[in-house]
Amino acid sequence: MVYCGRPSASCGMCRAKKRRCDKAVPICGQCRRMGQECPGYRDVSSLVFRDETTRVIDRARARRAPRPASDTQSSAPSASGASSTGSYPLAPMSRVGSSELADDDDDQGDDEEAEEEEGGSGDSDDVDETMSDALARTDHGDGGALWGPGQLASTPPTSTLRSSSPSGTVDPAAVLLFSPAAPSESLPGLGARFFLANYVLHESGPSPGFLDYTMDVLQDPRSDSALVEAGVCAAGLAGLANTTGSATVMHKARASYADALQRVNVALASPRTARDDSTVLAVMVLGIFETITCAGEESLAAWTRHVQGAADLVIHRGTAQFDTPLGLHVFQEAVSHVLTLCSRYGQAVPPRIRFLRAEAAQRIPADDPAWTLSGAHIEVMDLYQRVDPERTAPCLPDEWEHLLSHAVEIDRRLEGLFDAKLSLHWRFKTVTDPAASPQLVYRGTYHVYYDTWVAKVWDGMRACRILLNQVIYCLLLREGLAWAPHELAADGGAYAGLLRKAVATTVAMRDGILASVPQMLGFVHHDAATSTSYLDCSAAGPAATAADPPRHVPASGAYFLLWHLFLAGSLPMNPPETRDWVVDRLRAIRAMTGIQKAEYLADSIEKRPIFNAGVLMTGDDLLLPAF
Repeated sequence: MVYCGRPSASCGMCRAKKRRCDKAVPICGQCRRMGQECPGYRDVSSLVFRDETTRVIDRARARRAPRPASDTQSSAPSASGASSTGSYPLAPMSRVGSSELADDDDDQGDDEEAEEEEGGSGDSDDVDETMSDALARTDHGDGGALWGPGQLASTPPTSTLRSSSPSGTVDPAAVLLFSPAAPSESLPGLGARFFLANYVLHESGPSPGFLDYTMDVLQDPRSDSALVEAGVCAAGLAGLANTTGSATVMHKARASYADALQRVNVALASPRTARDDSTVLAVMVLGIFETITCAGEESLAAWTRHVQGAADLVIHRGTAQFDTPLGLHVFQEAVSHVLTLCSRYGQAVPPRIRFLRAEAAQRIPADDPAWTLSGAHIEVMDLYQRVDPERTAPCLPDEWEHLLSHAVEIDRRLEGLFDAKLSLHWRFKTVTDPAASPQLVYRGTYHVYYDTWVAKVWDGMRACRILLNQVIYCLLLREGLAWAPHELAADGGAYAGLLRKAVATTVAMRDGILASVPQMLGFVHHDAATSTSYLDCSAAGPAATAADPPRHVPASGAYFLLWHLFLAGSLPMNPPETRDWVVDRLRAIRAMTGIQKAEYLADSIEKRPIFNAGVLMTGDDLLLPAF
């Protein structure tokens, strides 16, 4: 993939005439004044990278082809003219368009685009040539080779390269990574492409997208594109390093991470730049980097700091951030990260985030399931912190029944929100297939959703209800047994049935999360247009052989799933086979996507229940999670 700089967003007529376009909608003002038919605007995000894979591969093969001896002798460099290091000119891609993205001159963008439409500039040929050299050469002396012996496997079979592309074509990232001499200057661009392909979802149907404004921020001349580039490259290269096992790539990823941190600190020093969309986005991307590279408590602490930093930034931005669709979208995703953090540590959502959320609600449809769920989630965390299931001694003699009623009311509300009244795109299909691979499908049942973002919202509801029913369970067994034990008696106690329902709800929510795993990990292929789907069990996981390598799937589904799967797998009520299945899927996530936190969470489940509280009581079937 060749980075093409910042493409012009002007309409086709203005680009052809090389005039400044005001980019008005539905047609530009220039065409309207000239009485010309405006051809409209193109999707500039699809033009940032140009696919040169086929051309590069053809050039590399041509260079490997035998040549006449006379040609070989005539083309060999003389001893006096040879470089002492054996190096060669590399593609100028040390940064993903740092200069082009920073340039806010539309005319320059138009000129660059005109050159591309006429067949590309001379620089593009240079890039193609040097990338061809990189693919063709196997020995570059001191500085030409990116990966040393043993750091990466030799060039894999074509099936491996094709496995990373849903369409079956050779993936450019795989070509560069597995070629014996991929140029080091191409790494930042490759890291950016890896991130955009794996962690960005575009708006579709009920899905608003996830980080799909990243390219807009990168192309906005008013934003600090270099800051976002550094963060995106760091996260992308970290994913590449973890999936390929390259220490060199990880070293470059950490260098980009350090660069991004330094740029964030510079941005925070100015009240103006601290409010920029690019600053908040960069901090959230750095949180994703910590998820990808997580190796222990230190990484979790760094992730926590990034989420808290993003929360502080959106608070600092105030209600003015809601004046643009981008600002509103950034706020929603920052709040989503805050809710994950609060769930992880049993904390309530900060008051100022609540205030801003109330202000943002005026601009968001009230019937949006994801938005409604986030409001209920805030209530759940309030209850969770108030009840504090980690306490072993009863402490709420006067209010436990009031809190219990509130918890039951929220649970019923969530159950009613996600029922048959949802629109068709928000519903899912349950498939029972006893013949499905037990490694991929838990107990022969899986779900089919519109896409992974819709599945994420459903799993968020299930995780929310698991936490809520833990609160109910704690109130009944810690408080109820202390202050009104007769109300829990099996022979007529008012709350005896509520205990059984809490058990059943927790099991149902856990199994719902596990049923979403096949689609989240890319094994369910669903065509939303025709509502057809099928389960693909090929190359099921890390145990696949070299001839049938582990598949590569977009990491966004696994990223969405991570916390919910860990929560479902860490329930002390789980039988050993359930815990083992979750641990296996978490390790498959690590192998397929390079998200190291999945391995850390798998180890945590194996070692102990991650939540330790003394309220768990044995007996009958009341073994509920001790959070």
